[in-house]
Amino acid sequence: MLKIIEDCRFCSINPDCVYCNGTKIHERFRIQLPENVFYSHVVLECIDPTEHQSLTGKQKDDVLTVLSCGLVDLNDGKAGKVRLWNWFGSESTTVASLTALLE
Repeated sequence: MLKIIEDCRFCSINPDCVYCNGTKIHERFRIQLPENVFYSHVVLECIDPTEHQSLTGKQKDDVLTVLSCGLVDLNDGKAGKVRLWNWFGSESTTVASLTALLE
């Protein structure tokens, strides 16, 4: 979940602010991602550098393309999951780490 916060703009109006409960930080809104959809930086942390190095140049470029989307859908049948599992192999450390995200 991603929370967007800002300095509380209500504290200057009301010293007993109910918006931030005295924290001086006001939550504007939250973004809830769908199940098994992850930010690219989370997926990147699951990729084993040694396994990535052993990919072909095209496969490395394709991994970059998947990560450049910002969000990666790891639901069954979705391109992110299908491609990452195919490139790294079901027995790889990378897929084991990605599978752990799904649990």
